[in-house]
Amino acid sequence: MAHEWGNYPENFTPKMYWGARAILERVNGRPGKSLDLLPDRQSFERLDGSQRDPDTFIDWINTKVLPELRRLARENRFYEWNDLVTIQSEDGAFMCQATPKGSGGEYLYIGCWEVESR
Repeated sequence: MAHEWGNYPENFTPKMYWGARAILERVNGRPGKSLDLLPDRQSFERLDGSQRDPDTFIDWINTKVLPELRRLARENRFYEWNDLVTIQSEDGAFMCQATPKGSGGEYLYIGCWEVESR
């Protein structure tokens, strides 16, 4: 099962998915938290029928999603279960949702996927 980490969508099976359980950690002398990713707490899956380039997907995660989530972590925005953040790519091809899932602000469960074409 390639989608064991992160915040997997409940209503459908995406054709491409990247997920992670990131660590939210206090930084001495700063009001917010850092967001750290571990290689063994990430997963990627691309199913037959995916319409998007995986390099474009990963680039969007690295250049748009992670910087935004790190900014929000510095502002200490992730604590409660319902602290859900949704980020969508400008062209609408990709979606990301991140939440601490009741971890008390210690972890952030991140799920990014290809939006189904209509």
